[in-house]
Amino acid sequence: MSALPERVAIIANDPISGEGAAAYLRGTPRYAVMAPSEVPRADVLLVIVPEVREKTLADLARIRRTALVADVRAVLVADRIEKAELGRLGGFGLSAVLYRGSATREKILEALAARAPAAEPEDVRATRLTNEFHTSEGEARYPRGFLDRHRLQSREVEILGLLADGFGTVEIADRMAYSERTIKNIISTLLVRFDLRNRSHAVAYALRTGII
Repeated sequence: MSALPERVAIIANDPISGEGAAAYLRGTPRYAVMAPSEVPRADVLLVIVPEVREKTLADLARIRRTALVADVRAVLVADRIEKAELGRLGGFGLSAVLYRGSATREKILEALAARAPAAEPEDVRATRLTNEFHTSEGEARYPRGFLDRHRLQSREVEILGLLADGFGTVEIADRMAYSERTIKNIISTLLVRFDLRNRSHAVAYALRTGII
């Protein structure tokens, strides 16, 4: 006997996003899209928002209070997200997060299938999800051919962009959920690789070559 499909409730702040996600899932035997009146029966919530606001958290709290599935989990698709917000969302069963610009059908299906490790500490989960989001965002902003052409990884491009915006090492480490030592090592590697004198020279080089 084949397994029953998982029930997915789509929570979107606009009908286009909601209908688009529903179209991705229709015809996929593993998932069944729930009608609005059936949200309490969902196994997983697919939340699509530009950014997480208090209303997003309030809606999730209300849905989980009325949920008929004890371990209902959530997948977030957003344009921007901060690590602190991901930490708060961990209490709502958040298992995966995607940057909306790279949320293809395949990536959404993969995210819906994700499970958070058992007994994962909240700070560890927030760091893991932050890294997942940055990777997803980098894939959308910096296509593989672009990065290969400049021999850069997406995180290196992001660091150069943050340097150009005036952020210091500690601030960059916090935003990207890396250690300060890791950020310093990445910057040092960039300086050596491109024969650059200092961070200002690195930013100027990135701007001149179109990397940022």
